[in-house]
Amino acid sequence: MEINWIAIGILAFFALILIVFLVRRNLKDERNLEDFLNKTEFPPNEEETKEDL
Repeated sequence: MEINWIAIGILAFFALILIVFLVRRNLKDERNLEDFLNKTEFPPNEEETKEDL
């Protein structure tokens, strides 16, 4: 039985491309979330106001 190295190579290439795409997208989403949270002011919750008293 002969191993089809071309098919294995193509699958490995697309798997690598998928991993790189997902990692880059995750980093971009993380930066966007961090920017959003830094720009958004949330009202203090009840626990924080009680601690300040």
